[in-house]
Amino acid sequence: MKSIGLLDKIRGLSKKDFFLYLMIISIFLPFYLFLALFALYLIGLLVTGEMKGIIKGLAKHPVLLFFIAYSSIISIVAKNWLGLVASLLMFLFLIFFSFYQKRLTHAFFRLILQTILFGSVLSAAFATLEHFQIVKKFNYAFLSPNMQVWHQNRAEVTFFNPNYYGIICCFCIMIAFYLFTTTKLNWLKVFCVIAGFVNLFGLNFTQNRTAFPAIIAGAIIYLFTTIKNWKAFWLSIGVFAIGLSFLFSSDLGVRMGTLDSSMEERISIWDAGMALFKQNPFWGEGPLTYMHSYPRINAPYHEHAHSLYIDTILSYGIVGTILLALSSVAPVRLMMDMSQESGKRPIIGLYLSFLTVVAVHGIFDLALFWIQSGFIFLLVMCSIPLERRTLVSDMTD
Repeated sequence: MKSIGLLDKIRGLSKKDFFLYLMIISIFLPFYLFLALFALYLIGLLVTGEMKGIIKGLAKHPVLLFFIAYSSIISIVAKNWLGLVASLLMFLFLIFFSFYQKRLTHAFFRLILQTILFGSVLSAAFATLEHFQIVKKFNYAFLSPNMQVWHQNRAEVTFFNPNYYGIICCFCIMIAFYLFTTTKLNWLKVFCVIAGFVNLFGLNFTQNRTAFPAIIAGAIIYLFTTIKNWKAFWLSIGVFAIGLSFLFSSDLGVRMGTLDSSMEERISIWDAGMALFKQNPFWGEGPLTYMHSYPRINAPYHEHAHSLYIDTILSYGIVGTILLALSSVAPVRLMMDMSQESGKRPIIGLYLSFLTVVAVHGIFDLALFWIQSGFIFLLVMCSIPLERRTLVSDMTD
């Protein structure tokens, strides 16, 4: 079978890349196991001497470093210790993804995408077992009693929360679109179609209402970026129809019936978030400010403000939000340069579809600010410098 080629690619990795590959696919483990392996991997980089070169290379990202330092300082000033931990994790992610960019090649990147897609199929299978209560959900109470929240019959697999798993399904569907349009291998085309629909079913089992508008928007953006003709229009109509049919399916349709009460709850959380923001509009109090400060205004407990936009300005203030925006200028410029080459439309489509999913999903939730969903997002977006250098002729298999 052609699929053996995938195994050959794995066997052909160098020792460094093989351990990096294992680290990456551990993202499908429960987050506490992933974090343990992540820590061990960074210790390994320290022991082998790789860390010294990585730290020196961080000087190439002064704005991002300044933002992380800023996030740490305001967390300390506000005595927001969870925010400080989150800021430290940002720094560790910066170290890891700097090394990732250094080791990344286009062939390695495609191998990572194919493996993530394969892992998503296994996750969807587990979601099915979870949904029909054949297997029990992971219990996180041993870490903290507050971490164990039972989400009725909603699948979450190993990703802690159904909404986090939902946005990961969206990312995987976008990856399926990209691989399908950039391969000549029939087995991979078939697998991408199967994986796309399997992830739709997995998404359905999460009963994540916000994810379906996000996936519809992301798919349409990808199609119009990549195809740019009448086919994109009709394919978009098909995607829209399939998305709507899943949105009002028997499982998700049940939750659609409670949309009014859910919106009232969301609005109350947003109002609380804005009230906290007005107390410290310029500086913020660091990541997870809502969870740290909600008792101050007698607001209901939540981990965040359930909006990417409100939570960002609440946590980092106007100053921190500007710093975060400035750190995004360089990759945006690289994407604009890449857009001048018509042969790079598919990879630009992948980046834009990821950003669209985050932007739409972020209206009602903050699913990106989680270890596993954020990690998968960065695996793709950190390939921008590589793909800017890659020749169009090398971008298909």
